[in-house]
Amino acid sequence: MTGADRLTDLPPFPFVCERGLSPEDAVPAGSWGFELLFLRSQRCPCGGRFDSLGSQVREDRLECHDAECADCGRRRPFWFDVHLFHDDPRAHFRFEELRQMFEEAMDRVTANDLEEARTRFEEVAAREPWFGVAWFHLGMIALVSEDHDEARRCLEIAVGLMPLDASIHQSLAELWTQRGDDVRAARAAWMAMTLEATLDDGGDEG
Repeated sequence: MTGADRLTDLPPFPFVCERGLSPEDAVPAGSWGFELLFLRSQRCPCGGRFDSLGSQVREDRLECHDAECADCGRRRPFWFDVHLFHDDPRAHFRFEELRQMFEEAMDRVTANDLEEARTRFEEVAAREPWFGVAWFHLGMIALVSEDHDEARRCLEIAVGLMPLDASIHQSLAELWTQRGDDVRAARAAWMAMTLEATLDDGGDEG
């Protein structure tokens, strides 16, 4: 087998940093609903999405989902730290509150009330710091407001949590263009174009 052959055998996105693979890298979760939301927001290196086949909570309040890629059938664990809500009788309502707050924020964006939207997105991110879509919208609000430092901070958090979301890379391209960094802008735009051409479900930008 030649070096070129080995390269073509690699998955499309080998650079993906998969989170929650071990108990030591357990993802903090504030609700059961967020566990499923986070799991579905992640990508297999092949580009596919994961489905949970079941989960189990350990005595140390770590929960492990056995997940399977819907495209290639690859199995992997998703570990979550659930001590914030385990045995909490209100756990069922915790995610509903978060979901409602996120939807209110999106309504505020539609109404062009960005300050109220930002306040709600910040609360969502404060409750669930690994909520990548909330960080994405915070970055977009900062970008529209020309607060480039804040836009970079939020968008880089978002892309770290959802590296295969083309919309985030496109927003980073816009940010670098506004800052006059043509090299980074071109790199981010190329990544967005590549993801859009390869993945056909449009991402999870909300």
